[in-house]
Amino acid sequence: MSTIRLTSDDAVTADVLAGPETFAVPTITVVEGFQIKARRPEATPIQGIATLFRLGGDAFGMMHEITDLHQVDGRVIGTCREPVEIGSLVTVGWEDASRTACRGVIAFSRRDGDGWLITLDIDFAVAA
Repeated sequence: MSTIRLTSDDAVTADVLAGPETFAVPTITVVEGFQIKARRPEATPIQGIATLFRLGGDAFGMMHEITDLHQVDGRVIGTCREPVEIGSLVTVGWEDASRTACRGVIAFSRRDGDGWLITLDIDFAVAA
């Protein structure tokens, strides 16, 4: 399946289906007035910071500190000083001693002011 990546002036992107699988004949799709409205789902604040330990690739062993933590829909959202690539496998350690270390995957990462907004898909099973 083919997609087109659309980017607005404020760097918000979306993927739109636009391939031969979608249309019977070659087609050009024109999108005018592209807008994505940010949604703010209910977020539960998480006390303290989290430390990410990279588990693969050239960045194996690199550590990142995540602040301003919130849990939303089973994901953890926070701010990092440096970028972390989407798809990176990490172990998550928590400053809050009541939380157990776990694994996660970076699901989203975008520039946000002086840092990066990071979203983690978390596997709350104990990290090995």
